[in-house]
Amino acid sequence: MPREAAPPNSDADLVRRCLGGESAAWSAILARYADLVHSLLRRTGLSETAAEDAFQEVAVLLWKSLPRLRDVDRLASWVGTTTRRVAWRQRRQETTRAGHESAARRSEEASDPGPRAIEEEQALREALAGLGTRCRELLSLLFFQSADLSYDEIAARLGVPRGSLGPTRQRCLDTLRLGLEARGVASDVSDPALPASAPVSGRRGPRKPRS
Repeated sequence: MPREAAPPNSDADLVRRCLGGESAAWSAILARYADLVHSLLRRTGLSETAAEDAFQEVAVLLWKSLPRLRDVDRLASWVGTTTRRVAWRQRRQETTRAGHESAARRSEEASDPGPRAIEEEQALREALAGLGTRCRELLSLLFFQSADLSYDEIAARLGVPRGSLGPTRQRCLDTLRLGLEARGVASDVSDPALPASAPVSGRRGPRKPRS
């Protein structure tokens, strides 16, 4: 029985096209995982220069590993694991020079989200990217901003009536939940927008905005 073709622009499809010499597919992979890599690198406390070096190293390792990948459907996990290893090595080099290697090890352990959390984080990024602009803006203001905003402040930023935020929020959360479920991620029971173990950079967790 012939093997079923991978969906267009899925990780498996992009890897296949990369191996076939299509440069656009490689650019698409880098664009898909750039935010995830940068997010993981920031958590380790690398300097800006070291983080840029680490990003380039991850990209080179991914390129060299494409022909040997066994499970392209878990590419997010591979990228996450490789990024953490590269970041930790860079971090150890920095802290060793400063004489604080033990502190670096504690930092590594505290910042390790685990493979499943990395896959869920990437799924959340992709599900958010698949929403309409208004939904992305609303959910970002509700859940991913560093400052607590009231409904009046959020409505003013979006240029919509305050009373429309509740119904719009629920519709956006329902759409996001479907996007997460389509990617194999079970949404958090307390708030369908947020997988419990998907730590997106800047996430503060579900809350009720100030009245």
